[in-house]
Amino acid sequence: MKSIKSPLKRLSGLLNIHKRYYLFVCLSTLFIALMFTSTDFLTIPVNSFKDVCILFMQWIVVTLSLFFVMLILSVNRYIFLFLMPLLTLVSAVLAYFRYTINATLTPMLLDAALDNDLGTSAQLVSGGLILFLLAALLLSAGLIYLRFKLGIVQYKPGLLLTGVAGMLFLTNVSAFQRPISERIPFNIYYTVSKYNEEKQSIKQQRISLTEQSKCTDDKPLTVVFVLGESLRPDHLGLNGYQRNTTPLLSKEDIISFKNIHTEYTYTNRSLPHILTRADSLNPDRAFTEESFVSMFNSCNYYTVWLANQESAKSYTYFMHECDSLFYANIEKSSYVFDKWVDESLFPLFDSALKSAANKKLIILHTIGSHWWYNSHYTDSFARYQPVTKSKIISSCTKEEMINSYDNTVLYTDYFIHSLIGKLRNERAILVYLSDHGEALGEDGIWLHASQSPATQQTAGMVWMSASYKADYPQKYEKAMQKRDKKMRTDFLFHSLLDAGGIDSQYKDNTLSIFR
Repeated sequence: MKSIKSPLKRLSGLLNIHKRYYLFVCLSTLFIALMFTSTDFLTIPVNSFKDVCILFMQWIVVTLSLFFVMLILSVNRYIFLFLMPLLTLVSAVLAYFRYTINATLTPMLLDAALDNDLGTSAQLVSGGLILFLLAALLLSAGLIYLRFKLGIVQYKPGLLLTGVAGMLFLTNVSAFQRPISERIPFNIYYTVSKYNEEKQSIKQQRISLTEQSKCTDDKPLTVVFVLGESLRPDHLGLNGYQRNTTPLLSKEDIISFKNIHTEYTYTNRSLPHILTRADSLNPDRAFTEESFVSMFNSCNYYTVWLANQESAKSYTYFMHECDSLFYANIEKSSYVFDKWVDESLFPLFDSALKSAANKKLIILHTIGSHWWYNSHYTDSFARYQPVTKSKIISSCTKEEMINSYDNTVLYTDYFIHSLIGKLRNERAILVYLSDHGEALGEDGIWLHASQSPATQQTAGMVWMSASYKADYPQKYEKAMQKRDKKMRTDFLFHSLLDAGGIDSQYKDNTLSIFR
């Protein structure tokens, strides 16, 4: 009898130890999830109890992933002693700025932080931040004390395997991957990884197209390319839409193209295709060749990229082809829901225009009509009502979705018109092309990244200053003739070179809208 009781007693003791261990892991998980991760959910727009439940389930998924992380970190108390304060410190900094200024960690923000000197970074330190960090570290110290009091945990390989298996499962299921990777503390790892990927992309060796490129225009010239977002042509008043969403541009001599087809319906694939010589027969050129930017550089243009969107591995190379690169909102991401508008680019655009260079290529990558729509126009442009009140699309009516979307179009009208106002007295040409369209409920499809007629039809426009038009009346006439022609976004590469007066063996004049 004694021989039977002894193993049972040891097993019971082992289970009690593991029970205390799992309770500790749960406590550590809740500390991180409640104090830091929850900050990523507080500002998400909701309009019903159902919406709250959906967000709560997302928080549960992130918290479950965090449980597996803490399971791994807590197996060895000395590893926990080293990593827990570090995790707490970084998470606390991110959560504090999420609480106070709604900023989130992005590769652009990380790049700026690494480039800034200590004095610049020190300006962000405040009494509130110090108190928040001290409170977080004090709680972290309490958890470390509890972990050492718990003692050595047996069966470490099994616990490690459980943690690793749980993490691998949740982070590799597509439905969970992005919601997890964008939240504190997981965004620390994913942002650093994305930052490193982008740095490697910049170093990539690509085929140069600058050989024998020459500029046939010897006068001062400003070429502006506005890279739009999710703008569909049939929602432009210019193109006959029932709502006058373009009241300002309708008064300008704008050439609007109604039938542009895009190969790809999401930014990461669309941009490399648009910016390079890639076409439907040679899509690989998007990843093997330089863009038109290098050709402008070789013809003594000052080139500048003004970004109001996150950078991405697929197109960061082209951003860094430019002589200068400036970000308008380095702290913004798709999980930030306060105002994120394109007029933030105006000061950067004004500075670029003041450059002493005779020839300039200015590229503006706008946020345009990206979802969440309400963030991308100021309150004065909320003409169409009612608008969406929830980030959960199923909780929004079709009317609300279209109203919010059309308000972004109205704001884009103002934005482009403002750029024209700044260029009116210059010898300049402005070309606008959206990366793709947007689905607004057709066949039950919303937003983009799906293959549908609404997402594959995209908006394009051209404006010429009086002095540019006087020098190139034939370009104006040819572009006018192509307003209704069916085109692919392949035209952009060749048309911008044509607009800048650049000749090259790689330019196909048959694809230029100015020929």
